[in-house]
Amino acid sequence: MLVALTLSFALLHVAPGDALSSDTSQSGRSAEARDALRRRRGLDQPLAVQFTGYVARVLRGDLGRSYTTDRPVREALAEAIARTLLLTGSGLLAAVVLGMTVGILQGWRGDWWISRALGAALAGTYAMPEFVLAIVLLSALAYGTGWFPSGGMHDPLVQITGSPSARWLDTARHLVVPALTLALGWGAAVSRQQRAALLDTVGADFVRTARAKGVRERAVLFVHAVRPAMPAVLAVIGLMLPVLAGGAVVVEAVFGWPGMGSLLLRAVSARDVPMVGGAILVTTAAVTLSSVGIDLAVQHSDPRQR
Repeated sequence: MLVALTLSFALLHVAPGDALSSDTSQSGRSAEARDALRRRRGLDQPLAVQFTGYVARVLRGDLGRSYTTDRPVREALAEAIARTLLLTGSGLLAAVVLGMTVGILQGWRGDWWISRALGAALAGTYAMPEFVLAIVLLSALAYGTGWFPSGGMHDPLVQITGSPSARWLDTARHLVVPALTLALGWGAAVSRQQRAALLDTVGADFVRTARAKGVRERAVLFVHAVRPAMPAVLAVIGLMLPVLAGGAVVVEAVFGWPGMGSLLLRAVSARDVPMVGGAILVTTAAVTLSSVGIDLAVQHSDPRQR
């Protein structure tokens, strides 16, 4: 986390100038006022002093205030994370269900035309850049049919005047297309790993023994074949967990979803060091926790799958 924080701080200061130079809202201020604000924020000090002071504040749990909004970074991150978790959590859940279903069909009945068609469709979405897939779904489902909104998280009028159920349904309608974009991209990766892991187990001795004992085919599939293949799939899912907190920058930018990805994009553009640092810390912590989760899953898995 310290390395990530150091790199983000250094990269934001490579370009000439500082946060006030790139802030268009400061264009109306006099030079004296801008210099006073620069001194108050400590931007007139050497970079080493700025960095050590910032790290000391972070270690005390103080993420500072945003340069652009003058809000506490902690509050802005809490709001953005909640919105991102709604989007990425829905996308990941749909990706796991879709990917495991297609992967099991391909690994167990790969000669079935439905499994081949689903596998080919997911392979196409996996090869497609994320922003292209987002634009295709936006054009087809939002502009083409008009069934879903084209962007944002909710309709402001509905959120003000609607009932709780109407507000919930409005948010759900805004969620469908961006969550589907994430699910199709991530589901392809889960499907490929599920298929490969299942093919390694369907020919194993314990599967043939279960069949020879007269175990029902469904029990052979889900108890004797799918369960030993789960650790490999969990590893792929674990690699996606950092996106839950870090946000899907491309998808959030295309659909105007106000989550961590959009927040980080705006903060980097404005060279908002406290906001970027806080977002980097959250994302790095998510990566670390997901790595620990993968290790624990592998350690408690079947010895044959380690």
